[in-house]
Amino acid sequence: METYLRATAATPLTVVTTMAHTNRLIGLAAAVLETFLDLMAPRLCPSCDAALGEREDGYCDGCRASLEPAPFPRELYGELSDALGRDELALAAVGALYTFTQDGPVQRLVHAVKYLGCYDLGVALGRDLGRATTMFVEFGEIDCAVPVPLHPARRRERGYNQAEAIARGVAVARGIELMPQAILRRAHTRSQTRLGAGARVANVAGAFAAGDADVAGRTVLVCDDVCTTGATLNACAEILLSRGARAVCAATVARDLLVATARREPPPPELLGLA
Repeated sequence: METYLRATAATPLTVVTTMAHTNRLIGLAAAVLETFLDLMAPRLCPSCDAALGEREDGYCDGCRASLEPAPFPRELYGELSDALGRDELALAAVGALYTFTQDGPVQRLVHAVKYLGCYDLGVALGRDLGRATTMFVEFGEIDCAVPVPLHPARRRERGYNQAEAIARGVAVARGIELMPQAILRRAHTRSQTRLGAGARVANVAGAFAAGDADVAGRTVLVCDDVCTTGATLNACAEILLSRGARAVCAATVARDLLVATARREPPPPELLGLA
């Protein structure tokens, strides 16, 4: 009887010891598997193809340090005013992290986020963007981050909204609320890639509608991947202001050089329904 009681009393300790040993084995197996995967398919920087270090997030620190920064928000705001017309600009401020060039490293990052399923890269870029905005007085008071929406059909095709990944990272970096349903996209517009300033404005006219999020009295930060002429960002700002937002700013991962030379040329006839 005494032997039975001693064995019974020792059982919880035995169980705990066994569980701890099992957890160590699981942790060791996971580390071995991760090392094996890194050897067979190493994580690479989407911008330069260098192997990512253990602590590098999304893209490598070398690219973070060497990518060409975008102009300061005041300069970028002036460029958008020239492209869209100062009286038409609903945005209170515009900022970007990097300068986009054709076939350059920033384009490769954006391409990976949009078309290669690299959602986590979008979040990482968003965190860097969010931290960058805190350095400028124009973005001093921001209450929430709102992504430029994708049309449901395009979202199903892509699997996610890259602007939402970026906005999520911004929200985490700034400690603000993410409001992905503040704006809805109701029109499946043609790609903006090859359109000039005037054509871009016409292309997104009526494309957005207000969602069910309450933005009244808030300063909102609209987030997207690339700012070219600002037509899409400005259209989103108009929707948010119509819902009572106190002010709307915008921040993007990249600023396209086209914005510096864009002018308010008339849109092509097909966008005006004249073709």
